[in-house]
Amino acid sequence: MSTSNFRIHPAIGFARVGNSSEYYLEPNTQAALPIPGDTSGSATGGLPIKPGTENDSITSADLRDANGALKRQAARFKIYAYPAQTTETYPMGVTGSEIRIGSQIDGKTVTDIVWTVHLANKKSNWYIIPEDLGIDNYKNGATPALRNNIPPFSANINDSTRLSQLVIDPGPRTVQGANAVPVAFNKQTTANSWVDGKGVVQWPNYPQSYPADHFPNMDCPHGPIDTLGELQTDQYGRLIVTGGYGRACAMIDPSTKQPYSLNSDIDNDGWFDDGSDGPVYATLQYSDGSSQDVQGHAWVTATDPAYAPQTLNSVSLWDDMHDVWVRHLALQPSLFASGTFQTSYQPSFGDELFPIFRASAMQMWNTNLNLTGSTAHASVDEIQPDTDPATTILSGLGFIRNPNDASQLQNSRMMPLSLGDAGQSFLTLRKTQYFYLTQWESKQYSQSGTLSLNAGEYLDKAVLVNCLGGRFSPGIDLTFIVRDPALYVQNWQTSGTGPFRIQPKALDYSTAEATQPFLSAGYTPNIQNNPLTDTNPVDTNPGSPGLEPGDASKFMALPWHTDYNSCATHQPDPVPQFNNTLYWSWPAQRPVAVYVAKDVTDNKLPAQRFSVRGDGTKTDPFDPAQVGRYQQRINMIDHWHKIGIVVQGSAIDTSDGGPFSASYYLEVQSKLDNGGDPVVPWPNTVAPLSNE
Repeated sequence: MSTSNFRIHPAIGFARVGNSSEYYLEPNTQAALPIPGDTSGSATGGLPIKPGTENDSITSADLRDANGALKRQAARFKIYAYPAQTTETYPMGVTGSEIRIGSQIDGKTVTDIVWTVHLANKKSNWYIIPEDLGIDNYKNGATPALRNNIPPFSANINDSTRLSQLVIDPGPRTVQGANAVPVAFNKQTTANSWVDGKGVVQWPNYPQSYPADHFPNMDCPHGPIDTLGELQTDQYGRLIVTGGYGRACAMIDPSTKQPYSLNSDIDNDGWFDDGSDGPVYATLQYSDGSSQDVQGHAWVTATDPAYAPQTLNSVSLWDDMHDVWVRHLALQPSLFASGTFQTSYQPSFGDELFPIFRASAMQMWNTNLNLTGSTAHASVDEIQPDTDPATTILSGLGFIRNPNDASQLQNSRMMPLSLGDAGQSFLTLRKTQYFYLTQWESKQYSQSGTLSLNAGEYLDKAVLVNCLGGRFSPGIDLTFIVRDPALYVQNWQTSGTGPFRIQPKALDYSTAEATQPFLSAGYTPNIQNNPLTDTNPVDTNPGSPGLEPGDASKFMALPWHTDYNSCATHQPDPVPQFNNTLYWSWPAQRPVAVYVAKDVTDNKLPAQRFSVRGDGTKTDPFDPAQVGRYQQRINMIDHWHKIGIVVQGSAIDTSDGGPFSASYYLEVQSKLDNGGDPVVPWPNTVAPLSNE
């Protein structure tokens, strides 16, 4: 028996679609977190990594392949060993060591690592995503209306026909060894998984299912959805997961004999896309013939491209998840205990405060902020560890929307200037973030202290920092389900898994039958109080059976392209009285207005262009509520891979006009023409006011 505890990091990884067979790596081993006072001029934070390297950032020339196709982003997973502990804390306070093929453990050599991953897509057999309530749509057992509640499908989400025809399910796949060739999630590859005592077992009767199996003559503008991606390994036996190719396909509407239309930004009957998600497991094989399962499993999801990988969100996925773990799952009792933030806790300026300031400053690069707004945001980035809070623009926190004060949730004059979710018109910082700011305002923070995360814990955080938190309506990477405490492994302190792990459902592949769907409708939230806003945080749905493959991504838009197209600027929902101003949805993940590198002269910023621009985007007559997007949703299906990427100026190659100042974040590699509407500085309004 090993004296070590093993787990996979990151706990949640993100692959991203592209229309190229080539890939770069998720930015999970780079210095992805902001550093106060960093004037090095290097490209740091959030840039993906070149394959085969540890920390070598890509440059603008690495974003596309030789044919101009957009490369995919692969998620890379590592295994770490830690001293076995009876009860774990966070941070762990121990270093840990990476386990590779050839590592020595208790006198034995790791001769192989076997990885098992199961990806699936359940979007078409799920419920619609109402934008008003978020996770509250699942309160006390309630559910929204079904997607694809159309002939010939039953209104029962667990009907076998629905599960067979509307779920994309290749089954599980394994990969092992060093530099393993890609193993595809396609029909030509037999489903297989690791089974204790038997090794890798083939499952030829697994009921693999792809859209074309059930719907002949589908309309697939860029090819059929016949794979959800691949598994492979690097030279150390680490796992690399690549997702799909960004494809979307439509069934033929029997009533019109035409492909189903795209009538919604979020829920489109008759459509599929090739996003996916599922669990990641690993087994270590030793030189004495024995094997050992890794206790800390992981999860992977394949989602939209990262069109601005370095731009921080005001609320990141880390902020949303960390807040839930702090307030609901006893992550850090020194920070939050007995339903109360502990005023004795001193947040680290570098780790817990500065990321809030840096994220605020970075919004100018992806939005049409006016000069006054950009200058004000930039001043927040100049706050240093020893800056007196009373001398800053944030003095008194009067401009920051307080998530604990219901009267401020609809206040359009406060920050952040982004749209909210779950019935809140505007975005608020998470309660943990806001507590950090109140401690800073009271000068109860550490100027030089750090959280001392080990390498595995750092990977968990760095990956999530680079993803979108609320506004979850539904979002891009993951959505409001991350606010459900029951989503996660509950006994994280004693199970050996550690925190931030999605609870998987146990699956017995030996029961698979070729004629019956294997996966069910799966995980459904069932909450009694809103974990985002409640004042008495408890786990209200203990004992969740866990998630099946496809259960995380099914809450996202169908297809994702239409939601991405839509979320440029909108009015708030609900609309506060007398408010006709337009605000941004996800500017850090979905750039609205950008500075194009090739427009820069003498290192001076040019006029902005819309990120989504060119043929099909112009409004006629000019409509501020519809600019910066395709006027016909189908155009995003055709052109998503042509959108440019916003990267740091120092990472821009000469072929793209660079390098530029490291303080600039500019768009490169766009394949769209420069037509469309002009960018007008914010604030933009719709008129006339309907409630005057």
